[in-house]
Amino acid sequence: MIERFIFGMHWKHDGKMYYDELPADSKEDAAGYFIDHKRDDVSLVRVELVGPNEGGVREFVLSPTSPFSPLTARRRLDIDEDAR
Repeated sequence: MIERFIFGMHWKHDGKMYYDELPADSKEDAAGYFIDHKRDDVSLVRVELVGPNEGGVREFVLSPTSPFSPLTARRRLDIDEDAR
């Protein structure tokens, strides 16, 4: 069984610090995903372990400021994407 974790991503944009949480298998995977998908004007400052990922418990915040580009992070959270 693969255990996934929640990692806190501290990132900086335009001189301001921000925080988001990201599920991943390891700290390196979380940092790699963030770096590969972030916008060019965002820098990763620190990654910290928050705890185990308890599926279905957390809700993602729809932040007006996202570290990811709109084309990479475009997902519909208001509908079930798996429903046919």
